[in-house]
Amino acid sequence: MNRKHLLDDKSNSSSRSVSRARTPRPDGEENGQLDFAFSNLEELLSSKLENLEGWREQNYDFKQDTVNEWNRARITSSGSIKELIHSLQVSRNEVSSDSRELILAQLYKLIVVKSLLVYNESRIGTDDYVGEESVSDLIFILMRRDARSPQEFLLLYRCTIALIVSDIDEFSSLADGEFMLFMKSLITEPATAIITNENKSHVISGYVGLLMILHNGSSGYGIDSTISWLYEITEGYCLSALTSIRDFKEGNREYSTFFDDLSKQRIVNELTTKQNSEALIGIAGLHGVGCLLTLVPRNDFLNEIIEDLIPKLLELFDNELNVDISKASGRVIALCYEVYHYRNDEDEDNDADFNDNSPYYEQEEITSVLTRLVNLNDKKVSKKDKKDIHSIFRDILNTVENYGNYDTRIEILKRSPRGLEILSEIMDLNFIKLSKTRSIQINSWFLYIRLIHLKWCFSFGVHNQLISNPSARDVLKEPPTDFEVKYGYEGDEDEENNSSYYNDTKYEMDDKKRTKKLNKLRVNKLTEEMEDLGLNK
Repeated sequence: MNRKHLLDDKSNSSSRSVSRARTPRPDGEENGQLDFAFSNLEELLSSKLENLEGWREQNYDFKQDTVNEWNRARITSSGSIKELIHSLQVSRNEVSSDSRELILAQLYKLIVVKSLLVYNESRIGTDDYVGEESVSDLIFILMRRDARSPQEFLLLYRCTIALIVSDIDEFSSLADGEFMLFMKSLITEPATAIITNENKSHVISGYVGLLMILHNGSSGYGIDSTISWLYEITEGYCLSALTSIRDFKEGNREYSTFFDDLSKQRIVNELTTKQNSEALIGIAGLHGVGCLLTLVPRNDFLNEIIEDLIPKLLELFDNELNVDISKASGRVIALCYEVYHYRNDEDEDNDADFNDNSPYYEQEEITSVLTRLVNLNDKKVSKKDKKDIHSIFRDILNTVENYGNYDTRIEILKRSPRGLEILSEIMDLNFIKLSKTRSIQINSWFLYIRLIHLKWCFSFGVHNQLISNPSARDVLKEPPTDFEVKYGYEGDEDEENNSSYYNDTKYEMDDKKRTKKLNKLRVNKLTEEMEDLGLNK
């Protein structure tokens, strides 16, 4: 069995893994969707942090007025989260746009490299304690829409989402109502010079990531309407991108005979940019829809959502114009087969071609499309990328075939030893290594799609968040199936039995003690504030 570790110490030093295993891995090159969607964002963040470090090492070469500007911005290696948020509230006459981008890069780094629970633990009772007021200030800065560049907006947006989800129990009230409406408006409004289509794709990922952590473990009330709303937007962008690509390839362009070569090239470049940016929104939306599906309890209601969704997904999936849209929609189809609430009736599964006990009645249609895409031969695709594309479609095909078969599906849903073996054959076994004795296993599309959004929120800090942020860690706990509960295959807490979590008991106790201590300190602080205000008399 091929076992790979994700997000270990080495993975933090590079966003691209050198491993080339079969399964699309959230931290590796084979994960085309994650790289395609997030690489520019990671490069922007990395560039800003490198610029900031370079300034610290060489500030003695700066002109005095530049040094003064940086001093006013208060970008220092010892700057706290609250200080940096305060710096963003300073007049733009005092802090340039470039400086604000560097402040935001430093702020994001401080937010994600250490869980806010741990960060605040040593700051309770001090001016550096990060509470609701600081988060409200950051939300207000974002909502006043005065970013001067796409980069500034994107960094500010990511900081805001990361800070809220860093302690969702404390800040959940700030994530509802007006702020949710604001994010939805960013998605639905026409693109601008600041909120570009690429930025819209990140807005979708952040919006879904926030909902994922906010609603994880709840009843999923209202998520179905959000799924419908997001898919309608997603479908529009995907179809627009595919239509543009098709028209472009077929030469259906009114300008083709009326412009000189230079003008043609300019228009072609504009069309290509438009197609790519629309595809980015579509891909983020498809992954977002998949992530939202994981928040709905597995019952007949979820089945209705899936049965309505899959025919629409197939229209996007069955295309050879944009393989990234095909891969994203294929992942959601595979997820649908995983989370579908199957009836325990073998007779309903007798017909392999027309299966009434599955997400899509005409299963042969899906398998035939997948078989064709597995063997897709695009001359424009490099040999390395072609191998990755084939492996992703093969994993999706394996998922559909195994969940579409009664015998193998029952074993998988039981999580029996045979079922776990089948899972390892569908997807390579992967682990996020947290410590010598603690790992998280990623062996399903459910966990894979959730990890995509968790990585968007915390980037290079996701490893540290998983160690000390219970809300982030709980996101990667897949709920047991009815069959798993019924047959009692819960597994032992060790690596050999493939349980989802390999626990370090001492760490768990330390984590619980830390949370209990922090809650007690919060109560004490609130009591002191009430005494100061005379409210407890």
